[in-house]
Amino acid sequence: MSSFNRAGVLELLWIAAGIVPCLALVLWLIDAEHGLALTSLGSTAILLFCFPTHEGSRPVAVLVSHLLGAAIGIALLKLFGSNVWTMGAGVALIAIVMKLLNIMHPPAGANPLIVLNLKSDWLFIAYPLLPALLIMLVAVLLWSRLRPGPRWPLKWI
Repeated sequence: MSSFNRAGVLELLWIAAGIVPCLALVLWLIDAEHGLALTSLGSTAILLFCFPTHEGSRPVAVLVSHLLGAAIGIALLKLFGSNVWTMGAGVALIAIVMKLLNIMHPPAGANPLIVLNLKSDWLFIAYPLLPALLIMLVAVLLWSRLRPGPRWPLKWI
């Protein structure tokens, strides 16, 4: 019950005030028809707005992990098609890459599954994924300047 004190409620309102307009803006500007293709950004929004100081919320982790996850999925699709093995391999490969590069951003693990299921082409990375990520990063940057608490990002890289 102590988590529902005035400060706790205010923090929850700030989180909602960040996530709702951020995702609405992404889906409006990118076009809501790409909503299914951008489902991994829902969990990215939760990480960015609920845990802005988390290592996985660093801009480099968010941007590079999502882009590499999509690229891995598309490469597997082009080489081997879409099947349960390429889907599993895609998630395993992006997990390994994120671990090796120290850019762990778990929501990006969904990107190989998304592109393999939707049978996306290389253009998916340039549109809708990259602009959606950039909009989100600018939104959380502005949001963190308005709300009380630490500013995002603590580290860029």
